[in-house]
Order: sequence, then C-alpha cells, then structure tokens
Amino acid sequence: MTQETAISIRNLSKEYYRIEKSGRFSRKPTKGTGFLAVNNISVAIRKGEVICITGHNGSGKSTLLKMIAEVTLPTSGEIEINGKVASILEIGIGFQPEISGYENIFLSGAMYGLKNSEIEAKIDRIIDMFGFPEFINTPVKYYSSGMYMRLAFSIIVNINADIYLFDEVTSVGDTEFRTKVIHEISRLKDRNATVLIVTHTPTLFSKISDRFLLFDKGTISVSESLNNLQGAGNVDNRLHIGCEKLAQIKEIHTENIDFNLTDLKINTPATDLNAIFDNEIEVVATACYKSQESISILLTICDIMGNILTSAKTELTAGKIENKAITFVLPKGYLHPAPLSLGFEILNDNGKSIVSYPNVMNMPYLKKDSLSGYLNMPIKILKD
Repeated sequence: MTQETAISIRNLSKEYYRIEKSGRFSRKPTKGTGFLAVNNISVAIRKGEVICITGHNGSGKSTLLKMIAEVTLPTSGEIEINGKVASILEIGIGFQPEISGYENIFLSGAMYGLKNSEIEAKIDRIIDMFGFPEFINTPVKYYSSGMYMRLAFSIIVNINADIYLFDEVTSVGDTEFRTKVIHEISRLKDRNATVLIVTHTPTLFSKISDRFLLFDKGTISVSESLNNLQGAGNVDNRLHIGCEKLAQIKEIHTENIDFNLTDLKINTPATDLNAIFDNEIEVVATACYKSQESISILLTICDIMGNILTSAKTELTAGKIENKAITFVLPKGYLHPAPLSLGFEILNDNGKSIVSYPNVMNMPYLKKDSLSGYLNMPIKILKD
C-alpha cells in the first residue's frame, strides 16, 4: 500500500446465511444456505478521491462500507486503511434517543476522540448546518428521519478525519439539504479527504466525483470515471446503454406488470460533444412489456440535484408488446451543455409509478461557462 492510497481492498468477501424455518409449523428458525453479499472484490482508492458507489438494493454497497468502517468483519480478504475514518452508515446509529440533539453532538464527538473544547469551537457551525436550532434541545427520539440525517451529517463533516463514508445521506433530505451535502463534500475534497458515497442517484455528485463503482450481486461490474461517462472528445458508445445495464438500474414498485427497457440510445448528427446541443437530439427507448391496461412512459430531464427541469409523457397500448421503440425528440437550441440526466417512469392509469429507471443516462457534454445554466430560455433585455 503506497502513501497515496487511502483504502486498499484485496479479494474481499462477506458471506451471510439466510434464516429458514425447519418445517411448515416450526417456529424455530434454522441456518439456511449461504450467499456472498460481497464477492471477492479488489479495488484501490486513492487519497483525495470522491467515489460514488451505486447499484441495486442488496447488491453489497452498504456491506462494503460496514467492513471498511469495521462495523462488520469480512469473511475473507483484506482491507488496508491509511487514515482516520468517520462514517454515517444508518440513520440514528450512535445517537442516544433519550437525550437532546445538543447532548448527542458532544457524545458523537467524544466517540471520535474530540475534546469538549474542540466540539464547543464547532458547535455553532454544526447547529447552523443542522438547520433546526429550535429543536436542538429536544430529545432526538422525536426527530424525523430527515432531521436525524441532517444532524448526523453536520457532526461528521465537522470531524477532522481522512476518510469519510456516507450511506444514502441524501435519501431523506430536501433540496436545501442536498445542496449542503454537495457543498460540504466539495469542501472535504478541497482538503484532500477521501469520500465514499453510497447512492442511488450518482448524477447528484457527478461534478465532484472522480469515479463510480457499480455493484451487481456482490461484485463491481463497472469502475469508471463519471467524466468519461459524460463524455470527452468524439461521440461514441457513451450514447448507448444495452439491456444488461438497464436491468441493473431498473426499480420495480409493483409486481403486476412486466416491463423492461431493453435498449436506450441518443441519436445526434453531431460528431463531437461541442456540437451535440446545437442539433436536434433523439432519445430512443426500446421496450418489451406485458400489461392488461394502457400505461404511460414518462421521460424526465433532471439537473445535477435530481430536480426535474422538463418532462414528456406518451401512452402505450395494452397487450404483449415486443421491441416497441419510443422516440423523444429534443429540439435544438433549448438546452445548454450541462450535467443533465435522463430518467424514465412507467405509470399506470392513475399516474402512479410502477417501474422506474432513475438517472439512467447522463447527457454527454464538454464543460463550458458555468454561468450558462441548464436551459436556453429566450429572455428579453430592455434598456433605457
């Protein structure tokens, strides 16, 4: 392990056992078959890197963080850590529910080896970042899950550590909190801290992330730069996602429909990324599905925070449909080169989401003027 390596993971595995009943009427559970939550992975994480870890629920993301934080021990393999680790792994972990948020700040700080004087020097900043000063003296058992997460995050980022582990810190937060999270992780990156973020929305962190790890059934199926996914240079296969990756991103909200995106591509006459947004862009989604009622497919275009900037919806007929191609045409001149992401929602007759593909593809772009924004809205300027 070199001095430039923060975390070295070699042939790491974690095995768990499913709990089963010994018989139909037995209440006594028995140890069932084993499965590998993390399956023989090896990866080196450099000092100062911000890494997004994404993938399906149950694919091994959180298990990896727990092993790095030494909350759980690996079944086999090695983890070598160079530096002090601070982590948020589950909502409310480490908090004492009967005492106030204020008291929990000192308790959490003490757990990381901080003296009271060090915590007092940072207490105003922590409370301000928490955002609910009127509740700081309230027992945390009365906090919402969002308040729990905000307090935990506010404490952790004010601890001087070398490595930070965050598990879905934006999942229960509003837009204001997401903005704070990105700002604080940027600040940690500026001082060369290493940050690992488990998230289902990696696009939120695309501007500040160096790499993302895509987990699939306990293994890392992709380890790549987010900038490479957004593109640099000529237009190539970054504008296409096949059936296998689409299946990994798919989220099922109800079981009463069989719907699969099997292919997704962006058609553009541009041959380099500087010109992509100067042309009409076709987003072509190919689907196979079986439904007894008509459904709708909704395309969303989101900003880096996951906010929907615009959307388009079309109805799909009921029946068993194979290789249905749906083309969404984005007119030229309305989008600026920016970190935009595409997502899809499949809706029933009542407008309820039954299947989703969130942040399925980043629009490739070359970074230009950061003040240009996302949309090219015609704005009149009047002068005296």
